[in-house]
Amino acid sequence: MSDYFAFVDESGNHDLATEKDGASNYFIVLAVIIPTEERSELEASMENIRIKYFNSGEIKSNKLSDAKRLKIINEISPLNFRFYAVCVDKSRIIKDSGLQYKKSFIKFINGLLYNQLFKSVKNITIYADGHGGSDFINSFRKYVTKTHVPDLFFESKIEIVDSRTQILVQLADFLVGTTAKLYEEKVSGNVRDSFLSFIQNRRIRIDEWPPKFETELAANNSSTDIDSKISTISLLRASEFLRNNFNSSDPEIEIQYATLSYLLFCARFPSGKTFTSTNEILEHLKNQGFHEITKQYLRSNIIAKLRDHDVVIASSTKGYKIPSSYSDMIGFADLVDGIAIPLLSRLKKAAEIFDLGSIGEVKFLNEQRFQNLQAIIKNMK
Repeated sequence: MSDYFAFVDESGNHDLATEKDGASNYFIVLAVIIPTEERSELEASMENIRIKYFNSGEIKSNKLSDAKRLKIINEISPLNFRFYAVCVDKSRIIKDSGLQYKKSFIKFINGLLYNQLFKSVKNITIYADGHGGSDFINSFRKYVTKTHVPDLFFESKIEIVDSRTQILVQLADFLVGTTAKLYEEKVSGNVRDSFLSFIQNRRIRIDEWPPKFETELAANNSSTDIDSKISTISLLRASEFLRNNFNSSDPEIEIQYATLSYLLFCARFPSGKTFTSTNEILEHLKNQGFHEITKQYLRSNIIAKLRDHDVVIASSTKGYKIPSSYSDMIGFADLVDGIAIPLLSRLKKAAEIFDLGSIGEVKFLNEQRFQNLQAIIKNMK
């Protein structure tokens, strides 16, 4: 029996000519993932929501007004589920590649999602909304089974179903439609913030494809030319690390990669708060499968090591962020100034006390390993 169930649906179309009327800019495929034992309770809750808002019909995201979507979000928010998604920026796909054909496009993009699910979860049954006709569905099932199930010891499988009979596929429809609203920039203001908060709280991960490292940070209305330069430089440094470590199998690098990717996501879709808290990062890493990461490990082995790799990460008492403004760096400098200078001053005073009290015999800063520290202290007023 499977340990987990995943319910999959899509948003957008395969047409790579995004300038055409009706063509989406993004194609998103999303999987709601739940433990087997929680399925019945979630289905019952979603069925009540369906009846309340859709009567005898199924939940269809593309038919919802923003106001009705917000009401449903309020109903869904307390329920226990998470999702994983792959978001495809069609403008970045070569137009005359094999992905211009619908069947190839659907197979490949869905395959990206299924491969991650099968690779990450040992025993999982995937229920996907049927589309494209019976011939396509049968060939797609064979393709996924052949290409993405790792070995015979895994009990994972895929079932193509009718969304009308699977209420949790309808939940996936609602979630992928809400996610598309954000990526397609079809909402703004408080409505956007509400959608974003909901999606951020429920997503395990959203992978963007093709891998996109140089992405503009969200613009601030008060941004200056200096802010723009800081944002660009920060992105270039972060992008270089991600590009160089895209397929790294080093466990520590994988955690650093996951952390930096999350900080970039928070920078792209800010939700009102400027910094991402330590607890939020730790929760994200836990959802990525990196358990038992402590705050000290985050500081010393993740953030510090990323900075050693020339990634610029600003920090404050509220958390961390990819800097996008001059004020971000002033705040970071203030934090360092408030911590480092008092410590160095106290160390300098202690060295002077022991130097005088021992008549020059105790000079612990003369140790070879403290050469750099001694040089800094000598230049302090």
